[in-house]
Amino acid sequence: MPGKRVFTEAQRELLTAALNRIVRPDGALPGAGDLGLADFLEVVVGRDLRLRRLFHDGIAQVQIVAARREGMEFSQLSTAAQDATLQEVEASLPEFFEALVRQTYSGYYTNPRIFHLIGYAPPSPPPTGYQPELLDEGLLAKQQQRAPFWRQV
Repeated sequence: MPGKRVFTEAQRELLTAALNRIVRPDGALPGAGDLGLADFLEVVVGRDLRLRRLFHDGIAQVQIVAARREGMEFSQLSTAAQDATLQEVEASLPEFFEALVRQTYSGYYTNPRIFHLIGYAPPSPPPTGYQPELLDEGLLAKQQQRAPFWRQV
């Protein structure tokens, strides 16, 4: 992905730490940051200029709040201080925080490694030539007898 980076290395480091606070490591399950979801976010955010701006503004706010509260980079904070920083950012930039959480869950719970770890096997595609069973039209008889519930225009 060289040349197509949306985030700087410092922003990716911050995102990795923040993602690990959103979906935390639990036993064999890695945290979202440790799973490498910064790459996933970079692809998603890279496709949408509005989302790119939202994430850059949100990441900058996380950096500002961390520096103001603790005088340190976000990734260097204790987990409790990271949580407090993220809560403050959530309150001040709810649209960013909601997008961050939504994209984190989306990337995490569609990741093949997580599928394997939680024992989920995605359905296999149907074999070539497969024809789905047709709808029993008898199930529609009651609906077909109803008078229209719309107006003709």
